[in-house]
Amino acid sequence: MQAALPNQRIAPRTPVRALYVDDEELLLRTMARALSSRVQLETVSSSAEAVARVRSGVYQLVIADLVMPQYTGIEVLRAAREANPDTIRVLISAGRDFETAVAAVNGVGIYRYLTKPWDTQQLHEAVDSALALIEMRAENELLKRDLHARNGALEELNRMLDRQVAERTTSLLQGLTSALDLRDTETQSHSRRVALYARRLAEELGLGPTECLEIERGALLHDIGKIGVSDTILLKPAKLTEEEWVEMRKHATYGAQILEKLHFLGRAREVVTQHHERWNGGGYPRGLRGEEIYIGARIFAVIDAYDAITSDRPYRKGRPYAVALEEIRKYQDVQFDARVVDAFAKIPVADLDAIRDRCEHDESSGLD
Repeated sequence: MQAALPNQRIAPRTPVRALYVDDEELLLRTMARALSSRVQLETVSSSAEAVARVRSGVYQLVIADLVMPQYTGIEVLRAAREANPDTIRVLISAGRDFETAVAAVNGVGIYRYLTKPWDTQQLHEAVDSALALIEMRAENELLKRDLHARNGALEELNRMLDRQVAERTTSLLQGLTSALDLRDTETQSHSRRVALYARRLAEELGLGPTECLEIERGALLHDIGKIGVSDTILLKPAKLTEEEWVEMRKHATYGAQILEKLHFLGRAREVVTQHHERWNGGGYPRGLRGEEIYIGARIFAVIDAYDAITSDRPYRKGRPYAVALEEIRKYQDVQFDARVVDAFAKIPVADLDAIRDRCEHDESSGLD
């Protein structure tokens, strides 16, 4: 916005509502004539009535004479400021009292100080300057509102894009893990089940929505590193040799390397890296112990054991929940975090069964 030049009329978008208070009727009429084309001016001769009016906070400009019966001009302007701090306040005094001007500036923060008899040109310059300030404030407020609206629209667009990315990411990850499950036919749909089980256990532990999602994704991808393991080892029907086990155990590290550049997966990568660590430090690949192990990996360890025990295998039928829980309890503080085991035991069996049924339905419907 261009700065106002001397004697330049400022025309705000809407008429500025102004109040002038002075106990001299002649000056009220003179002021009304001087400003009638510039502002929507109201005049009042009673300082008490002026105080009552400015307390409504509706005036953008208040001009007050200093010396009046009952209330001084400073008191009127103070009331105007209390009602609306943005009100522009102008003080007029019959005397050239510097101390009065200083007191007014310090006490009520006046915009201009004029002396009687006031010069019409100086009055117009003071009012036009005030109108320019009012217009600038109005434009700034419009810009703020427009910016707020645009930010709101941008935030909604970002939320929509985040949802689309999350949905597409989930579909991509599910497709990839389904391919891995098909490669290892003994554990078909295992990744999908343990992902949902892990999220449910994370919720039981009171973790936040973002971390629950990261743990779910980490559980879904836990075996992604098996892409780097030879089929002769991964699909070997007989017992693995010690050398083959060394290679098989590398899948956790391979998984971390595969996901290294996928920053949007957050802490899911830690589940992939640490899902074979043990509470007592006897796991791999780093031999972490206790709370050195990420909570998502500790959750997965319990869930993976539960799914392994309760799922059918070619060499045995899946065993019931009670057997699985007893077996998991046996190894708490050795393989598993006891706090996580306790939380798992609180999950209703119906919730776990519902997850298994959902995965079986999706698989049979071709949705997995």
